[in-house]
Amino acid sequence: MSKYFFSFFLVFFINFELSSQENNIETDSILLKKTYGIRLGFDLSKQIRMFTEDYKGLSLYSDLKIREDIFIVFEVGNDNKTISDDNITSKVNGSYYKFGLNYNFYKNLPGLNNEIYFGLRYGISKFNNELLSFKVYDIDNNWNNESIIVNNKFNNLNAGWVELILGFNAEISKNIYMGISLRVNRLINQKIPSNYTNFFIPGFNKVTENNNFGTGITYNLIYQIPILKK
Repeated sequence: MSKYFFSFFLVFFINFELSSQENNIETDSILLKKTYGIRLGFDLSKQIRMFTEDYKGLSLYSDLKIREDIFIVFEVGNDNKTISDDNITSKVNGSYYKFGLNYNFYKNLPGLNNEIYFGLRYGISKFNNELLSFKVYDIDNNWNNESIIVNNKFNNLNAGWVELILGFNAEISKNIYMGISLRVNRLINQKIPSNYTNFFIPGFNKVTENNNFGTGITYNLIYQIPILKK
């Protein structure tokens, strides 16, 4: 995943710099109108993961500018992931939504709509967890190290968390944006299956024992529906 991150990061800043150079104009005698509207997009990192993991998912993004530097944000998505290691095979599927704010602290040159922002989200997930098989840890090999098929299903699970975000958006064409965000998650609560655990929570990503923190990366492609110019 890291090679995708650095490639995308490089492309983003090249576009960001070109956009700044192309739009560096004199404004002493020019009145520039700014466009406001709903922006819709999706997270390309989900599609990248489909080629590198046993995973399927989709994440949609929407925001609305309420002030020059503040956006209301809503995200919704679905994750379906199979987890396999030396001892356990399980499957998780479910949906999630996140809502919060972005604060753009980047001061654009006139005519530009690029962003460098801090964000805050609260996420809620509802999901099902299925234990497909496991191996008994047996140092004497009395179980012949064979997988035991169980297919135990744990339904109606849920979790909640908060996210701190550092992100970048560049307008690569009129009303079209490309962006990347780095996220640190803090799990607030989760419903844990009886005699089992959650290794993955849709929207939150990987869960580790005795650690309520997680991380994530998104690569967004966003289109702005222009509604108002002023």
